[in-house]
This record gives sequence, structure tokens and C-alpha cells, in this order.
Amino acid sequence: MTRSTIRRSAVAIAGLTAAVLVSAPNTAADPGSFRITGAVPTLAELNEQIRFLVETPASDAAKAANLEGGANAVVVPRTVYNLGLFRAPLGWNEVTGPETHSGTEHTAVLHASSAGRPTVTMRITWKRVDGTWKLANKSLCAGVKTVGLPIPCDF
Repeated sequence: MTRSTIRRSAVAIAGLTAAVLVSAPNTAADPGSFRITGAVPTLAELNEQIRFLVETPASDAAKAANLEGGANAVVVPRTVYNLGLFRAPLGWNEVTGPETHSGTEHTAVLHASSAGRPTVTMRITWKRVDGTWKLANKSLCAGVKTVGLPIPCDF
């Protein structure tokens, strides 16, 4: 192969690479929104909601829609997400039973761990507000205290 052929091949490969990169889907895009609206939330839905809150870079507005404290409480999941707590590669989380359900309140057990921290196991509560199941303020505050985050619970 001559230098000219190599140069033309390199230019063609660079052009093809640029075209692929421009047309490739953005995997870091906003994950959108998430809401639980059924009469009784399932463990799968509760797990997905916790994943949405602490493992995704979703917008503050989307996360606020899943919190009893709304926009004022977003500081908690945003901080947990930014620190990388309770998500790969540093940690994990899972919601399990036993569950309780009474009208507009539902409870389950959250298990979460992060490198260098003890595993957290705590009963957490969701409240149904305007047809949507939202993580209760008392559970956010208990989590803040358990993990030792410097966040005031005034939401």
C-alpha cells in the first residue's frame, strides 16, 4: 500500500466514524419520567422507582414527581446520585417484602449498600398523593440520618 492509499483510507475511516458517532443514539439522555399510579404498588414498581431516583440522572422535576416533599426534597436523591451511593459500581439497592398496605400508605423494606459503608436495611413508606405513589418524607429523612448526609430535613 502506498502512503497516498493509506491516507485516503484513514480519511474514509475517520469520515465513517464521524457519521456513526453523529447518528448513534445518546445513551446518556435524560431517562424521562417515572410514576406509580396503580391502586397498590408492586415490588417491581417500588424497585424501579428507587432505581429511577438514585441511579439515573433524571431531571429534578421528574424526580420531584416521585417524592412527597416534591421539589424541596429532590436534594436527597440528587445528592445520593451525585455521590454514586447505592448504585453500580460502588453499591446496590433492592426493595423487598414484607409489605404492608393501608389505603394511601404502603411500606416495604429497602436494602442498600455502598463500598466502605455498612449495609442499610430499613422499612420505608410511600404515600399516595393525587393518584401517584411517592416516597414519604419520613423515609427520606430516616435515610439521610442513617447515611449521615449533611442535609436538613425541612421538606
